[in-house]
Amino acid sequence: MKVKGFRNRLLRKYRLTIHNENKLENVLGFYISPLWVIMSLFFSFLLVAGVLYLIVVFTPVGNLLPGYISDRAKEELIMNNIRIDSLTKEVEKQDRYIANIRTLLNGGVAVDPTRSTPIPMNTDTIVTDKSIHEREFMEKWEERERHNLTSQATSVAEVQELHLVRPTRGEITKGFDPGSGHYGVDIAEIPGESVMAIHDGVVVMSDFTANEGFTIAIQHKENMISIYRNCYRLLKSIGDKVSGGEVIGTLSSGTDSGETKRKDYLHLELWHRGQALDPSTYIAF
Repeated sequence: MKVKGFRNRLLRKYRLTIHNENKLENVLGFYISPLWVIMSLFFSFLLVAGVLYLIVVFTPVGNLLPGYISDRAKEELIMNNIRIDSLTKEVEKQDRYIANIRTLLNGGVAVDPTRSTPIPMNTDTIVTDKSIHEREFMEKWEERERHNLTSQATSVAEVQELHLVRPTRGEITKGFDPGSGHYGVDIAEIPGESVMAIHDGVVVMSDFTANEGFTIAIQHKENMISIYRNCYRLLKSIGDKVSGGEVIGTLSSGTDSGETKRKDYLHLELWHRGQALDPSTYIAF
């Protein structure tokens, strides 16, 4: 009986009327029941909750709620942490580099002022690790030499139009002789003399080799490359841009004790499109 009475109360209809007081008439009227009111409130709650859920999930408003982080925000936080970690490492490297430079400037580390990199005492047993760029350059260079070497200097109009600078003072002690495998000229060494670039270009090789000592190669325009072998020390690195007459290295300081096996001349080679040229033909020594 109690259940039946409760159901009857839920289903009991009530008339809801909207009355116009000025005209003394009913404008609108309809019947409602307690069950209808409950169902209306329930579905209204579901609608409002659904709208709020969509707003939180698919709009930036959700990030303002305490304790809620969307998947996109989590991904951005992770990426930002990775970037911060990388930047921190780079800053640490820069700090160490600046600290080393500051120590050198303050005289905290003893450095030989006459040479930047010591030459090993026994050059016959040297094993040098080449960079990827150097290995690629050497492979291309050897491939060109294998197929394009000429027995005599080639007269090239493009090179003749260039104003080439003398790389260093000193007389030629051995001339161009490709027949014997000598693809350049040897210039007598003057102790302490600088080695200069013969023309504008970009450094494509700067390293120590066991047979030719410190060697630097410069790529010029008109497909020309100049190579300077047997330097005492180098002042330029791969990728540096140089101008004609700019100092790129030095020769012996004249204080060698004989412990290092260096040749007493600068070896200069000039190449054009894979062909060896006689430097003395294009440079006034």
